[in-house]
Amino acid sequence: MKSGFEQLEDLVVRRGLCTGCGSCVGVCASSALTMTRDAGEPVPVLSGTCSACGICSRICPGREIPLPELERYVFGKSRKEDRIDLGVYKSCYNGYAANTLVRKRGGSGGVVTALLVHALEEGIIDCAVVAGFDPETPWHTRVQVAADTEEIVRAAQSKYAVVPINAGLKEAVQRGFKRIGVVGLPCHIHALRKIQYLGLPGGLAAKVKLAVGLFCASQFYFEGTRHILAEWCGIEDMERIAELEYRGGSWPGHFVVKLKEGDTITVDRHRYVYHMLMPNYKRDRCEMCIDWASELADIAVGDYWAPQTAGEDYDGTSALLVRTATGEGLVESAMKHYAVCLEKLEPQKLTSSVGFEMKKHSAAYRLKQRQRFGWPTPNFHLEVDYSPFFREFHMAPEKK
Repeated sequence: MKSGFEQLEDLVVRRGLCTGCGSCVGVCASSALTMTRDAGEPVPVLSGTCSACGICSRICPGREIPLPELERYVFGKSRKEDRIDLGVYKSCYNGYAANTLVRKRGGSGGVVTALLVHALEEGIIDCAVVAGFDPETPWHTRVQVAADTEEIVRAAQSKYAVVPINAGLKEAVQRGFKRIGVVGLPCHIHALRKIQYLGLPGGLAAKVKLAVGLFCASQFYFEGTRHILAEWCGIEDMERIAELEYRGGSWPGHFVVKLKEGDTITVDRHRYVYHMLMPNYKRDRCEMCIDWASELADIAVGDYWAPQTAGEDYDGTSALLVRTATGEGLVESAMKHYAVCLEKLEPQKLTSSVGFEMKKHSAAYRLKQRQRFGWPTPNFHLEVDYSPFFREFHMAPEKK
C-alpha cells in the first residue's frame, strides 16, 4: 500500500483534488516537499527523500474535510439546524479600518489588515502568514511571513490566483515565531484545523494562535490572469510587468498593471471579474467546495456589497462573522482601541452575496451530482441543503 507523499499524490494531486494550499509543504518534517507550478498552478512535488510519516496525507484538505468533527473540536458544538447555513458564529458585524491609509489600502474596508496589525501590536501574534506577490516575478502570487506593520499593510488586498499560504508555516517556525497568525481561504483554514485537531506536527499545531478566514466564492486559474494580460492589456511578455494588483486603485478595486517603462493599465473590476475570471476560470476543485464564509476560522471576513452610505469618500466595508472566543477577544480589543469601526449586522443579509449562492447552493448541488457519477470529489461529511429560499438581493453602491 502506498504511504507518505506517494499516497497524497495518488489520491489527491493526480485526481484534481489539490487546492494548492501548501499545507503538505508546511508540515513536512523532512523538508522533502516544495511547491512548483504546473500550467501556472502551484502544486506540491517531492524534491527530497520522503520519510513516509504520512502527516501530509492526514492533514490535507483536498480529499477529506470532516466538518462536523472539526466544528465540535473548534467550537465545542455543531451548527444549529434552524439557522441559515453560515456555520457556527457568535456575532456578525459590518465595518472598516479606522486608519484611513489602511482602509484605502485594503480591498474593501481594510478590516483584515487592521485586525492583524492590532493583533501584532497587542502581542496576540508575533507574525502573520499572508498572501503577497513574488518580487522576482510580480505577476505571480506567493506566501509571505509578515513580522511588522509595514509588511502586513503591503500584503493587503485580494489575490485572485492561488497562494500556497500554509507552506509559509514552515518558514514561520524556522524563523522562531511562536504565536502565528494565518490569513487564508476556507481550504487553508480546513488544513489548519486538521493540524490542530490531530496535533500533527505537534510543534507547529501549538503555535498557530489566530486563524482569519476570508469569504471565498472561488479561486481562479492563473491562466485567466494571463489572458487578461495578453488579450485586454496587450502584454504578452510578462517581463515588462513591474507590479500587478487585482484590487488596485479606488474602491471596489480594479485590475491594475504597472509596466517597467512607466505606463499603467487599468481594467475595470466588473469587466475582468464578471466577464473573464468568474465565468471562465474558476478552479475545478473550488466548484465542489461548500464552505463560503470560512466556517472553521476564528473570524471570517469578506466584502459587504449590500446598499449602505456611499459617496465620493466611500471605500467599501467588510462583513465579519466572529466565530470563536479568540476571535471575539481580538475584535472587542480592536474596537476598544479604535483600530476598527464596526456595527452589528443581521447575518441573514450575507446570504444576498453571489458567493453564498455559488458555494452553499451551486457548488453543493454540483458536488452531489459528481458524487452520483463516481467522479473524484472532496468529502465534507456534511449534507448541505441547497434548496432555494427567498432573499432580498442587493446591488453594490456606486461611487458618485
